Amino acid sequence: MKNNIQMIILCGGRGKRMGSITKRIPKPMIKVGNRSILEHKLKFYRSQKIENFVFCLGYKAKIIKNFLKRKKIRSICHNAGVNAGILKRIFLVRRLIKRETLISYGDTWAQIDFNALFSSHKRSKCTLTLVAAPIENPFGLLNWDNKKKATFFNEKPILNHFIGYAVINPNIFKKLNKKIINMRNGKGMVEAIKHLIKKKEVNIYTFNNLQVTINSPEELKNAKLNYKKYFTLNEKTKK
Repeated sequence: MKNNIQMIILCGGRGKRMGSITKRIPKPMIKVGNRSILEHKLKFYRSQKIENFVFCLGYKAKIIKNFLKRKKIRSICHNAGVNAGILKRIFLVRRLIKRETLISYGDTWAQIDFNALFSSHKRSKCTLTLVAAPIENPFGLLNWDNKKKATFFNEKPILNHFIGYAVINPNIFKKLNKKIINMRNGKGMVEAIKHLIKKKEVNIYTFNNLQVTINSPEELKNAKLNYKKYFTLNEKTKK
């Protein structure tokens, strides 16, 4: 039975921090193991019976369109060009957002229970739900007063970070001004979150399982290691 969840997948950025890798292909098509990030994502989403996809494209859009056609993924694609910011890409497909909709960054893959995520969002009655996960800061953090006397030290604290998954309500853009919507890169999304936090319109869904995000060659290397560890663990669990 098909899940009624609608998902917007953001695949339009240049991925400049990946260096030469993204000169040939868009970042979601980078391989981790024997599949691209996008293929891993879609395989997992479809395992949860999600089939309603909207792709916000830009950089090397044709490669992603050809992939979707080859894999027979039914979807709507919108190409906002290479310069549109993250929030603007979502804004440009707003007419398709007729109910609560899941947002997924194209370079992030996490094994989230989406039914639980949507239940959390609906209970909160908020405009926006962000998925957050813990991360260990590798450094000791210090604060000091104006006399340079230490007032605080915390060794490798656990911080919480947004992992590129969110749920939005259809009315979100009625609560944001054009200046925020039109900001370049990820700045609009950042300012939208800050604005909605002030209005107490942001719910948090906590996630503490496997997640892979690729923003740099080093993160790609770590992603490949985490991918192998995860599937080794899964195979042992099934035996």
